[in-house]
Amino acid sequence: MTIKLKITLWFTVFMVLLSAVVFAFIALVTRSTAGHQARGALTGLVESNTHEIEYDDGELEIDDDFVSFKSGIYCFVLGDGGEIITGYAPDEALERVPLKEGAVHSVRAGGETYLVYDRRVQVKKNLQVWVRGAAPESGAAINTPALYRAVLIAVPLLILLAAGGGYLIAGRSLGPIRQIGKTAEEIRESGDLSKRIEMRGRGDELHRLAGTFNRMFDRLEANFEAQRHFTSDASHELRTPVTTILAQCEYALENVSEKEELYESIGAIQKQGYRMAHLIETLLSFTRLEQRTETYSFQTIDLSELVRSVCREQKKSGEKGIALAAEIEPGIKVKAEGTLIARMLENLIRNAYRYGREKGNIRVTLGKAGGEIRLSVADDGVGIADAEIPKIWSRFYRVERSRSAAKGAGLGLGLALVKQIVELHGGRIAVKSEPGWGSVFTVLFDNAG
Repeated sequence: MTIKLKITLWFTVFMVLLSAVVFAFIALVTRSTAGHQARGALTGLVESNTHEIEYDDGELEIDDDFVSFKSGIYCFVLGDGGEIITGYAPDEALERVPLKEGAVHSVRAGGETYLVYDRRVQVKKNLQVWVRGAAPESGAAINTPALYRAVLIAVPLLILLAAGGGYLIAGRSLGPIRQIGKTAEEIRESGDLSKRIEMRGRGDELHRLAGTFNRMFDRLEANFEAQRHFTSDASHELRTPVTTILAQCEYALENVSEKEELYESIGAIQKQGYRMAHLIETLLSFTRLEQRTETYSFQTIDLSELVRSVCREQKKSGEKGIALAAEIEPGIKVKAEGTLIARMLENLIRNAYRYGREKGNIRVTLGKAGGEIRLSVADDGVGIADAEIPKIWSRFYRVERSRSAAKGAGLGLGLALVKQIVELHGGRIAVKSEPGWGSVFTVLFDNAG
């Protein structure tokens, strides 16, 4: 059964139950009201007839206005002995019912239940008569069958209309689900992740669900596109060292006769082997961070001491005569994985060395500002154009001008790895740069220890 049909059936069952309750309530109220009205009519007719009985000139007189039958109510006058003086009873058994002053009570006679009301009339000191009214109890609901028939006709029609309306409303409301299924099937068949669910409506839950699916498709498309570029770039990066290794091996096998030449070929092969090993290790680290497949131990560390130690080690390289200076606020602590933070800072400093100008400067600063921890690495190197800045966090991306200007340019994975480490620690990273004047990379940590 479809959701649409299930909703319609549940709605219909609910309407049937609701109609049954309403019908029972109407029947109860109608019966109660009719009984109350019948009792009122019975007592009213009897009370009215008592005023039509007089004693004049030694005789009992009953006025012509005395009503013996009206709207199903029988009214007659009884003597103290129970004999009928005037009027008539619908059943002889009603004449023998004991007289009871001023109370409506039910009496069974001739297979019928009657409502009986007696009223005593004192016509003279030693003479009294009784006015009795009797009405079939079933007559209290004399008009209800027509009402019941009307209700029995109207309720099924209302149920059918409600079910039809519910079916149409359910179909309209569940439209986004059909569209989601249709779009997912089209993506499955075509493999085109650019397809999106067409949303029309006022933003109810199903339309928000469709929006969530569209955002999921955006993310999937971006991930698949990144995966495609990653595969292409990784293949390209590995092709060069593999080609070099094969060429050196072929050259050594065919042409090398001297030990020195053999050592030179082996050295070239070793260099490319190290390059491949570094690339593979970096890719594995990046994948572990991206997919969170490795458990990291986050502890409160002395970030000031860690930054000072990394700067001390990196200063030893002294590449291109660049001077490294550090300005570190003491006693800053943060909850983090120390090894990853050290690797992040090392990558930023190496990046500054790689693209810094000859005999330039690198400045590392650490401090607190506005409740955040700020770690920045600034250089006065080649800089980055504004259009290139969003791209530098992508794997294997390298700014062409920077690559040509710097010897020994890296694999293009360092900044991508830095961004992953920062995000793993719940932080943010930003860069300000101007071509020809240098760059400033700033890491902000919210989870200060």
